[in-house]
Amino acid sequence: MNERGGTLYATVAVALPFKYHTGGSDGLTYLIPEDLLKQAQVGTRVLVPLGKQIKTGVLVARSEIAPQIKAKILPIKDVLDTQPIFDEKFLEWTKWIAMYYMSSWGEVLAAALPEGLKPETRSRVFLASPAAESFVEGMSERARKRAELLMEIAKYTKGVSIGFLQKALKVQSLYATLHGLEEHGLVRIERPLGKQWKPKTEKVAKLPPDLYLGSDRLTDILKDLEKHAPRQANILLGVIQQMQVSPDEPLAVPLLLKKAGASIAAFNSLKEKDLIRVVEQRVKEELPDDVRQVPSAQDISNLTLSSEQQHAVRELTTQLNLGEAKTFLLHGVTGSGKTEVYTALTQKVVAEGGGVLILVPEIALTPQLIARFRQRLSIEREDAIAVLHSRMTMGERTAAWASLASGRTRIAIGARSAVFAPIQHLRLIIVDEEHEGTYKQFDKTPRYNARDIAVARAAFLKGVCILGSATPSMESYYNAMEGKYALLELKQRVMDAKLPSIEILDVRSAIKREGAKRMRVSITLQLQKAIDERLARKEGIVLLHNRRGFSTYMECIDCGTIEMCPNCSVTMTFHQAKQQMRCHYCGHTARMRTTCAACGSANMLLGGLGTQRVEEDLATMFPGAKVLRMDLDTTSKKGSFTKILTAFAKGEADILLGTQMVAKGLDFPRVTLVGVISADTGLSLPDFRSSERTFQLLSQVSGRAGRTEALPGEVLIQTMQPGHPSIVLAAKHDFVEFYTREIEDRKILLYPPFSRLVLIEFRGLQEALVEKQAEAFASLFPSKASFYERIGPAAPSIPKLRSEYRWHVLLKNYKKSDPNGEKIRRLITGAIDQYQARFATPHVKLTVDVDVQGVL
Repeated sequence: MNERGGTLYATVAVALPFKYHTGGSDGLTYLIPEDLLKQAQVGTRVLVPLGKQIKTGVLVARSEIAPQIKAKILPIKDVLDTQPIFDEKFLEWTKWIAMYYMSSWGEVLAAALPEGLKPETRSRVFLASPAAESFVEGMSERARKRAELLMEIAKYTKGVSIGFLQKALKVQSLYATLHGLEEHGLVRIERPLGKQWKPKTEKVAKLPPDLYLGSDRLTDILKDLEKHAPRQANILLGVIQQMQVSPDEPLAVPLLLKKAGASIAAFNSLKEKDLIRVVEQRVKEELPDDVRQVPSAQDISNLTLSSEQQHAVRELTTQLNLGEAKTFLLHGVTGSGKTEVYTALTQKVVAEGGGVLILVPEIALTPQLIARFRQRLSIEREDAIAVLHSRMTMGERTAAWASLASGRTRIAIGARSAVFAPIQHLRLIIVDEEHEGTYKQFDKTPRYNARDIAVARAAFLKGVCILGSATPSMESYYNAMEGKYALLELKQRVMDAKLPSIEILDVRSAIKREGAKRMRVSITLQLQKAIDERLARKEGIVLLHNRRGFSTYMECIDCGTIEMCPNCSVTMTFHQAKQQMRCHYCGHTARMRTTCAACGSANMLLGGLGTQRVEEDLATMFPGAKVLRMDLDTTSKKGSFTKILTAFAKGEADILLGTQMVAKGLDFPRVTLVGVISADTGLSLPDFRSSERTFQLLSQVSGRAGRTEALPGEVLIQTMQPGHPSIVLAAKHDFVEFYTREIEDRKILLYPPFSRLVLIEFRGLQEALVEKQAEAFASLFPSKASFYERIGPAAPSIPKLRSEYRWHVLLKNYKKSDPNGEKIRRLITGAIDQYQARFATPHVKLTVDVDVQGVL
């Protein structure tokens, strides 16, 4: 019932894959009970019945108009929040995401909360005061349920979880009741995701005010304790020594006792004599291991912006002052100082009370970006920048999320999922290295592209979005050329540095040269000579090889059988450290074979080069050099990435060898040589983006060299295809020419940006059934129309993955005929409706991926 006596209905978005169109646009309808009218606000999480289960959803709308449905409308069971956790603009934006990517609205909202956190089960309830217990006794029979609840809570002086109370009292609807008791001051609820952020504190030891260093009284006390209570003397001496070394950083009590070799009893004796004081102070929190600062030789605290940077900042500042939505593409060559533009704008927005979101492709690969923001903005408070990524602990994610939601923290830096960060008064969104494929969510619903929904979020908020890259994606540069985005360019490197010279080495010719047979093919004689020169000059070297492991396949020379993964249609990779074969898709491992599984021959050959093989070659060629390898195998442990980069930055290693990790976010002035072991790795993939990705990777890794005027850079690219346009144009630093050629090919073939690709994938354990279901789905609509073309159904390049067989139906949706994608959405959702009604089986899963990045 509402205030006028009518019935009030709620639309609730539940995190379940309902029909792709209705689930994305609306939600499910429930009644709002009279006792929940106040709590059940738009943007709060609610518990609702769904079949025989109780599900958590988000209340996205309230209405007095009864829906036109025949089914009985059930009431909401409970409300989980005391105030909305999503505001109107956020809900509007996430509804658009659900519609565009054809997922349910509830799935998008679930993705917006810190993954893995279940705040309703982690909250703890306490009686507010002893008076509350006496109040229970006076409760009337009408409030019997509340009295039982309070009596149960009173049993636990250290608090009790809501989940436990539900089980103890055998009820599911407790939240609204608890919120009411909280409002009346009878209970206190501690919420991990509550709006009030509480810093960590610790107890530290200090001298009392009447004792000070150098005083005769302190000297006499210390001498007396050394005679009669040596353990107490050690404690007092520890406090004195800490005051001498670092007067503003007193020791925490546990650390002090450990250093003094004393017990808590000795410490308490000093307290009773008033010879020591205990003070509670805030813990100086450190960044998570994976985002700790990596040293850099450059001092950027007082840099002066170049004329190009100043122009970019002026244009962006003007737009921020207008308060209107606009997207800018900041196209700057490697080392041109895009980060300085970001920090200048961030400083302005934060000073005016606004919020800033900075997205990076992989948070573990960009610790220097965080360090630069702290240094440039003179940020000392650790929680002034919230860092959000998947490697953080649950506690770290909780603290960061809550600090942003409360408005205490106004800057967030994070990977893909940080696009949902609850930043207050968000005015500026920065997407660094916007071309990176890691911005696309590919393995679970919703399958969004963080770059694209960041642009949309800025538009909904009337804010500014900056897409930054030295090698923009075809889509973003096309949008800039068409006027949809504003283009800003940084054509010169900062600090008078020049772009490195790049030379292409034809590996085919190198193999034929005299003496080449005596060397490993992974490193040509010319690259070997260049490495020798840098080692002699104590300069840094970066080597890229985008294949991990030792050998990429094992083959029987007699019968030609190749060792394959039993779960995936891919070859097994040999890893030397553990002498095992490993699948890089599903993680399956097996012992290295000594005989062929097909013919029993012992004539087995390891083929293909991985980073481990290159590392072995380097050890043979340069026995005195210190080599650090950086790939998924060496960076799997928390903090390992930062450890490797710190060692290289300090000059503790000569050569940094790695996969594409070494191509991103690294700024080391000592690096003068970059070597690419094989530029052909990505070109062999059956993907229309392979040329673009190869150009981007080569350009990015080349940019690691020669980032100062004093130490010019050189890049040597080894390849079997020296004439390929991607490689030739990367060597010329000519992005515009590459774009011009590539966009013409895309236009002829109607690939993005002239179309959007929608992939419908079918997966299951039975190969024939998966194929049958894909064929059945494809039969529901024509293979071609004015606004789309269907490719398939067909098996992809990797037909089996993680034990499941796969079939694809790919739709090429022409943007000229269907600018907003409304026609293709109607086609797909209509086909899914028919498919569910006529053909669907639980043994085959169907997923939809809009703007798919790869179809392997």
